[in-house]
Amino acid sequence: MAERQWPPASEYAFLAGPYCWPKGCKIGDILHDEAFGDVRVDGFTQAPLAWPAHMHQRGLFDGLLPILFDGLVRAVCEEAELAVMHYWGVSRYFVNLWKQAIAGVEESDAVYVNLVLKCQDPVFRQKFGYK
Repeated sequence: MAERQWPPASEYAFLAGPYCWPKGCKIGDILHDEAFGDVRVDGFTQAPLAWPAHMHQRGLFDGLLPILFDGLVRAVCEEAELAVMHYWGVSRYFVNLWKQAIAGVEESDAVYVNLVLKCQDPVFRQKFGYK
């Protein structure tokens, strides 16, 4: 299988990065995914920004999906959709699914407003590493 080619990182500059996950994280650990609940770390993604991932087998997608926790939650809230897609190697579908999970709503009209409100909450900001 040919190795995936990624566009240059300069095309997807971070607005609020850098993003990192806890260094003690290893395969087999249980982490809380904001979209799917508690999941086991099954590996690390091969995307430009390696991230702990769990095996996701739903619909047409069958493979490692980055776990929505820690810095990735902040990135989904702060960064452009294309930047998240590029650095974490996911489709627009998953970025939108993650935004809905973080916002706690299913209606697309309410997602943006709820994300803005959540990002202003001091508890949310402390939990996900905002400065």
